[in-house]
Amino acid sequence: MPPTGRPTGGRGERTALVPPAAPSAAARTNTPPDGGTGRGAGATVGGWVPDRGIGKSDAPGREPSSARPGMPVGEATGRRRGGGAPSGRATPTRRVPGRGFSDRTASDRGVPDRGPDQPADRTAGEVNTLYDTVDQEALRRVDVRERTVDATVYHKVMPERDSRNGRRNGVSDRDRMTEVTPAQRVAGRRDLTRATELMAVRSRAREGDGSAATRRMAGGRPGADRIEPRRTGPGRPGPGRAGPGRSSRAEMGVPGGAGGPGRRNGKAPRPGQGRHGPMWWRRRPRWLRRLVFASFFSGLLLFAAGIGVIYAATRVPLPAEVKTDQTSIIFYGPPAGSHQDNGEELARIGTVNRTDVPLAEVSVDMQHAVLAAEDKNFYHEPGISPKGIARALYVNVTGGELQGGSTITQQYAKNAYLSQERTFTRKMREIVLAVKLGQKYSKGQILEFYLNTIYFGRGAYGIEAAAKAYFNTSAAKLTPAQGAVIAGLIRSPNYLDPAKNPGPAANRWHDVVATMVAEGWAPPGLAQQSPPPVAAKAQDAAASSDQIAYIRDQVKRELTTVGKITEDQINRGGLRITTTIDKGRQFKAFQAVSDVLGPAYAAVPDLRTGLTAIEPGTGRILAWYGGSLYGKDAQGHEQYVDNVSGAQVQSASTFKTITLVAALRQNINLKSTFAAPAKITLPGNYVVSNDEGEAGDLGYKNLIEATAGSINTVYVPLGQNIGVSNIIKTARDLGIPASTQLRNEAGITLGQDDVHAVDMTTVYATLAGAGVRATPHIVDKVVDGNGQVIYSGTPDVKQVIPATVARDATYALQSVLTDSSGTGKRARLDGGREAAGKTGTSTNFRSAWFCGYTRELASCVNMFRGKGTEQDVLKGIPGAEKGVYGGTYPAKVWKAFMDAALTGVPPSKFDPPAFGGLVQDNEPEPTPTPTPAPSASSSQPGDTGVNLGDLLNPSGNGNGGGQQQGAGQAGRPARQTGIFSDPFN
Repeated sequence: MPPTGRPTGGRGERTALVPPAAPSAAARTNTPPDGGTGRGAGATVGGWVPDRGIGKSDAPGREPSSARPGMPVGEATGRRRGGGAPSGRATPTRRVPGRGFSDRTASDRGVPDRGPDQPADRTAGEVNTLYDTVDQEALRRVDVRERTVDATVYHKVMPERDSRNGRRNGVSDRDRMTEVTPAQRVAGRRDLTRATELMAVRSRAREGDGSAATRRMAGGRPGADRIEPRRTGPGRPGPGRAGPGRSSRAEMGVPGGAGGPGRRNGKAPRPGQGRHGPMWWRRRPRWLRRLVFASFFSGLLLFAAGIGVIYAATRVPLPAEVKTDQTSIIFYGPPAGSHQDNGEELARIGTVNRTDVPLAEVSVDMQHAVLAAEDKNFYHEPGISPKGIARALYVNVTGGELQGGSTITQQYAKNAYLSQERTFTRKMREIVLAVKLGQKYSKGQILEFYLNTIYFGRGAYGIEAAAKAYFNTSAAKLTPAQGAVIAGLIRSPNYLDPAKNPGPAANRWHDVVATMVAEGWAPPGLAQQSPPPVAAKAQDAAASSDQIAYIRDQVKRELTTVGKITEDQINRGGLRITTTIDKGRQFKAFQAVSDVLGPAYAAVPDLRTGLTAIEPGTGRILAWYGGSLYGKDAQGHEQYVDNVSGAQVQSASTFKTITLVAALRQNINLKSTFAAPAKITLPGNYVVSNDEGEAGDLGYKNLIEATAGSINTVYVPLGQNIGVSNIIKTARDLGIPASTQLRNEAGITLGQDDVHAVDMTTVYATLAGAGVRATPHIVDKVVDGNGQVIYSGTPDVKQVIPATVARDATYALQSVLTDSSGTGKRARLDGGREAAGKTGTSTNFRSAWFCGYTRELASCVNMFRGKGTEQDVLKGIPGAEKGVYGGTYPAKVWKAFMDAALTGVPPSKFDPPAFGGLVQDNEPEPTPTPTPAPSASSSQPGDTGVNLGDLLNPSGNGNGGGQQQGAGQAGRPARQTGIFSDPFN
């Protein structure tokens, strides 16, 4: 059995304690009067004495490990044996069940001191690290916060350290160590384990030398080595701060101590402290650092996964699928003799001013200017900007607004496919689209898409519209200086408009030019120049001219009715519409009307005039004057109806040309004569008189004379004689559409029905084209945004009347201008150029017309007031106060236009007349003079003595179903020539 007071068990075994002997007098002397304990290193705990098993350091013949250099062995031993624990906390004596209370020291129990040949106890300076499982550093950093009956609450202590001498606020580490006794309880636990008590007692045993020194300094007075309760207050150190404590790790030589591993710059690392990063990060708890790292890498993984999902789910539409509203542009027809696809711009349709052009139609200088302003490394870098992405992430995390500065590819992705909202999600989609665009399209294609999408201010979308808006030119003609102005607008289109803010615009221009010069895209001298002036902001082309507005409306009307193109396509599809309008002749039409009718328009605001010109044989409309007013003027006059294709007014005597052609088709010869009385009453009590100034009985007139004088009393009976139905059929064949109502009445020849000017022009163009009718059209072709022709104005060309009929009709209509008594003699063209035409004056001057043609051009001019009703009469017009005849103002306007429109065109002649059909002579023969009857042998050669008309028409009635056109003189029956159909026609 081991000695009394010595623990039993070997290394690693649990210590068994033997009841101690009776306390000595010395021990009783040190007992404090208040019941506290004044124990040394060998103090009992609840009636048992703890001790360590013998290890290698306790081998015989070795000095006690507590001895310091220069200190006697006995003193060191005495400190170990008799030194009390430093006073830091009151440690209540604990009762061990079955053993009672005891506060005796080892010497009181009669434990003899070891001699030199006995193993010496280890001191605090030499620790048996094999059996010492107490984390000294952790114990020094805790202190009592609150002690109750059931528990003791500890808290962490972070003492300040004086790195020069290892002291904290003037107190050594050894003095600052906090004593932990077996009686102290861990927070939340009601019973201490035996292992915890044993660790605490071992710590006290190692501090025995400190207790002995304390007693010596106290002079050996009673109670000097007892443990006092910790108290805080003014001038007193708090728990674990000023009181004596355990031995430091530096003195023990353990890792983290002075000279031990893990110590940096003289400071021992805390338990679990990190080895990398700034000190504030390494001192964070390990669990927190791990949580932060785990959260960071989890976020990165989630971000990468999200990008992958977005990338896989995002489809890049084709540029043609992108819904970008574009302006449809109307162009003049190409100049005569040129090989251009179209002429100059005439008008625009749509609310968005955008016109797409291929990159080849954008000047290289303009391309370089855009790259200098937005992305000078466009051709050398990927489609995304890592800096821009990082900035977007940072701004989003910090709660700010997302910034610009994206690449050209990203900007195009945003403008074409995404909204303009500035959010993180939109930025990520922009990045994905930019990557896919870069994989799918070349740099040149992306730049083309971008230039046709970006907004440049002044309502201009795309580079072509911007070039037109700022410099009134095309994108292909932009210079480096002009390109720098337009490229500088991209950042802030409205603010950097030189017309609004010249100062900021000039600064931006110099910035762009400087980059261009640095990249070698512009000559160095350009940087020393000033920005070029920009054009003033122009109004809408549709509002700049009333005539252009009417052309625009007619173009839209033709595209929707004939071309089957929707209005939405026209307004937003960016169509390129090439018209048949000749710019020069269009201007001539405007000039002719203004020069002739200028004073009349000033005096009569509601005077209305229309003019249109058509190319014979092709139906191409070369000029279109829809009216002098479109919309509402300052005086409140309003007009939106086109005088050429919208307004319908009586065609008057211009319709006689159709009756003439119908008669010629019925084989009535131009030399046929008909009575021309001043007035005639037809069946049905239909009274006809001559309205154009002719008075009295005019005798008998052939069709040429009747056409030149526009004799109503000849043409109306002629129309009835050949049949009104034949006239209507001829009108449809010549170009009067079925939508125009033609009444089956005798007055049809006098133009009683309302017609459009463009339809009457088609009739005369058919005659000019030798009987070939071509459907009139104002649109030549339409090209969509992809360059595909979606409509072509190919007319319906058809031979509707024999060429001989057209030649004869032309010969008769020439007399209107050439005959001295012709109603259209004021329309004779300069230089003796051959022309044919017909005047028209409706009843009571409701309308006045002149329609005519040459071999190259056919045109019609109409005039009326207001809506052309019976109340709106052409009277009181300056120069024609009593009324406007077709041979006055309309003929003058027609002549002015045709002379100007045919300038430079060599004069041409019409084909000679055919004089087809049979002559119908309605004029009575003069009274014969009695002569001897000739014998049969005296007959002239070739004289059959048979009237051909009677032979072919023994009944004396023509096959037109008409009535007798003349009355005999002196009771003699009129000599009639029968009319027959040509069996070869």
